[in-house]
Amino acid sequence: MVTEATESWTEAVRAITERLNESKDGLDERRTGGLERFQMHGFPGRKSEEWRYTPLSGLVDGGCHQSLSTSTSVPQHADLPLDAIARVVLINGCFQEQLSDLSALGDAIKIGSIAALRNESNPEMVNFLCSSFPEDDHPFGSLSDAMLDDGVFIEVSGEGSGEPGTVHVLHAFDGSTGAGSAHITGLVRCAPGSRLKIVEEVRSTGEVLGNIRWGMSLGDDAVLDRIRVFRPGCDSVFHGTRVTQNSGSQFHDLVTCCGSNLIRNEIHATHSGPGCHVDLLGAYVARGKEVVDHHTTIEHAVEDCTSREIYRGVLSEKSRGVFTGMIHVHQDAQRTDAVQSNDAIVLSRDAEMNTRPRLEIYADDVKCTHGATVGELDDDALFYLRSRGISLDEAKKLLVRAFTSEVLAGMESSQLREFIIEELQRSIPGDGESSS
Repeated sequence: MVTEATESWTEAVRAITERLNESKDGLDERRTGGLERFQMHGFPGRKSEEWRYTPLSGLVDGGCHQSLSTSTSVPQHADLPLDAIARVVLINGCFQEQLSDLSALGDAIKIGSIAALRNESNPEMVNFLCSSFPEDDHPFGSLSDAMLDDGVFIEVSGEGSGEPGTVHVLHAFDGSTGAGSAHITGLVRCAPGSRLKIVEEVRSTGEVLGNIRWGMSLGDDAVLDRIRVFRPGCDSVFHGTRVTQNSGSQFHDLVTCCGSNLIRNEIHATHSGPGCHVDLLGAYVARGKEVVDHHTTIEHAVEDCTSREIYRGVLSEKSRGVFTGMIHVHQDAQRTDAVQSNDAIVLSRDAEMNTRPRLEIYADDVKCTHGATVGELDDDALFYLRSRGISLDEAKKLLVRAFTSEVLAGMESSQLREFIIEELQRSIPGDGESSS
């Protein structure tokens, strides 16, 4: 859908593409191709099946086509309770070396900026970057390609990795001086047998688009745990992840968000070797006119792999939740075991949940289940709690805690779990607030 607004985006993107291509860093064709694809396809409208529930008009017609200006300001929030071996800070898409702390990293983990890799003419990493993301008509993928500049890479070797420490990645988007967007690429390579934990935090202020994508490769028997926390106040964030898993590897992903205008979370996981496992978990709260949109695809391409998806949301006022989950079991993927569950609680008559669980199964010996529920808080449970002197506000929060407990129970840090639960609960309207 090419509109006048898309033309404004195209002109702004073209100027950035041409400037970046002057560096001759081996990514010229990639950027030019992204610009051409975006110019041809633009942003999808409501007639597109994959985007029909994702409201993009405000983003398209606003001022986010301009790049966010350089900043060293991080939007203020209470810090996550973390004991991290490294802290990586990116502000408006730029790796901030002076605000990051990599001093405690051992020899097993290497972390650096994508811009530094480009400047060092690292052909191996450039090839890995290009192979991590398909060249298709995805609007945010095309924008990421066209404005491919900075981001972060994390590389873990198998030797000496031992018990993994936590790497804290903070994405900050500062729109205090004007609307704009930033486009960030992240790369993760885990060697066979390695282990890594990432806590990724997203903060923003002002009218901004944060366009974040990750390409991840897990070697044989590698384990990657990731927790993503979208803090209240985010405007529009697209977050895409593509994971390739080799034999025996495990990828565990948990995403939480509340108080954000528009979140679109896409994950595409491919099992390319037997014995893989993936967990995709999500807990979110939305109110007002907020939209939280989860799109997942799990490619069971080979035999003897397992997957588990559980997404749970609480929706109030005029908010919307979206879930589209695809489990694709290929012909050779015998003995696949896949579970998919999407559940939502609606606290007002105007809240809306759109869910599309999908299975495509081409193998015979498989066990695949999926389910979706949308309902209200249990009146009997509310009555029971209130009969014991608990206010309606607190009763709601207790039931929401129980509802999200299965998603959050696996978190190793009880302190971080409680912090996230409390932040989620603060986004639930109280007794004195409108819930309709």
